[in-house]
Amino acid sequence: MATTAISFQQVLRWTDEECRGFLGRQRWPNGPICPKCGATEPYAITRKSRTKNAVQCLYKCRACKKQFSATVGTIFEDSKIPLNKWFAAIFLMCSSKKGISAHWMHRNLDITYKSAWYMCHRIREAMREKGFDLLSGTIEADETYIHPRTRRGHPTWHENVKDEVEMGLRPKPAPKAPYQDNPTVFGILERGGRVRTVKVPAATSAVLKPIMGQMIDMSNARLITDGHSAYRQISRYLPHDVIDHEVEYVRGQVHTQGIENYWSLLKRGLYGVFHHVGEGYLPQYLNEFEFRFNRRRVSDAERFAALMGQTQGRLLWYCRTAQDANPFA
Repeated sequence: MATTAISFQQVLRWTDEECRGFLGRQRWPNGPICPKCGATEPYAITRKSRTKNAVQCLYKCRACKKQFSATVGTIFEDSKIPLNKWFAAIFLMCSSKKGISAHWMHRNLDITYKSAWYMCHRIREAMREKGFDLLSGTIEADETYIHPRTRRGHPTWHENVKDEVEMGLRPKPAPKAPYQDNPTVFGILERGGRVRTVKVPAATSAVLKPIMGQMIDMSNARLITDGHSAYRQISRYLPHDVIDHEVEYVRGQVHTQGIENYWSLLKRGLYGVFHHVGEGYLPQYLNEFEFRFNRRRVSDAERFAALMGQTQGRLLWYCRTAQDANPFA
C-alpha cells in the first residue's frame, strides 16, 4: 500500500499483524536488523498454531540467537493496548495541528485515562528530533513565556496579594521582572524552513548564546531578533538585524513575524487543547509541536509514516529501575 493512500479509518481497522508488518517496513527499510547485536539477515519464525502469545511472526538472529519482533525496542514494547489503537493515536497526533488531549484519546479509543496519558507521552518522545543540520539563511530568534492559567472565577495570586496589602494583612511585595515566574521558551526559526525550540531557565545572554551557537551555522546565517538585551553581543559572530517593537514591527525583510506565528500556534494548542501543562512536561509538548511544524508541507499519511520510522527507544523517565526487553513484545 502506498504511504499517501493511508487514512485514519484504514489504520483503525488494521490487525496487529498488519500493524507489525507496516512498522517493520518503516523501521527497517532495508530488511530486519537485530535490536540486540545489530546483525542483519535474521530468519523468520511463524507459529502454525495459536499459543498464549498473540505474536504469530517472529525473527531469530543468526548471530546472537535472540528472538525479536518489530515492536521490540520501540515505544510499543510491553504494551497491552492493541497496536491499531496505538497507530490511530499516532495518526491523530500527526494530523491535528493543535494536538489531541489525553482525555480525547481516553474517550474515543476506549482506553483508560492513565493509559492514554502514557501513550501520548511515549509518542511525544518518539517525536523528538534525533539529529538535525544547523539552521542557515535568514534566522528569526525570539523568546516567549508560558503564562499559567487559573480556574474560572478564582482570583489570581496577584489579585489576592493586592487585596491583602490594601487590608494591611501583609507588606507590599518587592517588584519583580515581568513574567519572572513563568516558564520561558526560546525558539529559532529558519525562514521558510525548520524551527527549534527549547525550554530555558531565563532569557539572558549567558543562556541563549550557547544555544544559538549549537543550532545556527554562523558562517551562513543572518540573524533577526527584537530589541531584547540578550541579543546585543551576538553581532560579533554573525550578521544581526534588530527590529524594535516599541517603534515598528516590520521594516522590509527585517521582522520576526515567522517565529511570532509559531508562538501563536504553540499557545493555541497549550491553552486551547491541553489547558494546563506542567513545567516539567513542557519539553515533551515542544517536541510534538516542533515535529508537526517541521513537516507541515507533507501529507498527514507521510507525516505518520515518518514518525513510525523513528519509534525506536523506550520512554523510561518515569521508571526508577531499568526495564528488561521483552522478545515477544
